[in-house]
Amino acid sequence: MLIRKPKVAITIGDPAGIGPEVTLKALRDFETLPCIPLVICRVEVLQKFYQHLMPSWDVLDFDKVKSSTDIQKPTFINILVDAPIPQPSCGSQLTGKESLAYIDAAIDLWKLKIINAMVTGPVNKSLVEKWVPFTGHTEYIAQHIREDNPRMLMYSGKYNVMLVTTHVPIFKLKDVIGYDVLLQTVTICENSMTKIMKKKPKIAMCGLDPHCGDQGAIGNFDIDVTAKVIKDAQLKGIIIEGPFSADTIFIPQRWEHYDCVIAHYHDQGLIPFKMLAFDEGVNVTVGLSVIRTSVDHGTAFDIAGKNCAGYTSMKKAIELASFLALKEE
Repeated sequence: MLIRKPKVAITIGDPAGIGPEVTLKALRDFETLPCIPLVICRVEVLQKFYQHLMPSWDVLDFDKVKSSTDIQKPTFINILVDAPIPQPSCGSQLTGKESLAYIDAAIDLWKLKIINAMVTGPVNKSLVEKWVPFTGHTEYIAQHIREDNPRMLMYSGKYNVMLVTTHVPIFKLKDVIGYDVLLQTVTICENSMTKIMKKKPKIAMCGLDPHCGDQGAIGNFDIDVTAKVIKDAQLKGIIIEGPFSADTIFIPQRWEHYDCVIAHYHDQGLIPFKMLAFDEGVNVTVGLSVIRTSVDHGTAFDIAGKNCAGYTSMKKAIELASFLALKEE
């Protein structure tokens, strides 16, 4: 049986960052990819600085794509931008605005059911924030598709971590983390990892406080809340253990015993993840109806345009988005 390849929109991120380079490098062997890639970009940026990496694909202006659902081959989706072509490494308010236009275009294509998934290139939050409230792709996409329970899954296959919160300041954590949010995160983690692994995952959960509160000497949150969530999740048939102190659960010899670790906040989970899986890590938005993956790195303005950026994360993000989209067929 011939399997129809899903259409995956790929935004190049900030045009002055490494997004254009890693996108084009990841697509060099596009014939082997399990998808039809639709690269959302300003084509003249790629033509001026990355012509040597560009495949000979069709170019369609975004307005024409919106009226077509029959794109069946790799295509550059051209976003018309009334601004000077940005130089590599020169991020600015204008490149922040351009980054936002790419994201909005991908969301529009998903709403129109032209694409099956999206992969987002790296943007600079502070530059996008000059135009709209923006704490990250995860929250922005959730808001614009009117869904409110996104979670960030950092996935490499060997090391995987899900965050209860995304971009929340540490001093606000106990205002947003509670029983319901934790139990919902555990449920989303089991559902998403089951979809990826094709079997029930074994999950570990960190404590929020150092040493999980040291039996109340530091705090009672993990005794009163985290432990109760874990017990109730076990009663629902979820395979989960903890709470574990975050300073020991991420030791590779322990982490490898679990399919995913749930961390309460951004740095608790992402520091160990990026230390062990930076090159092959993929950021997956879960808990939403849209399939979205991303690289696990930033714009790297300092090396943009120097043809030295690694593209493994982008390639794996495209592959994982394609895989998840195929499972939705």
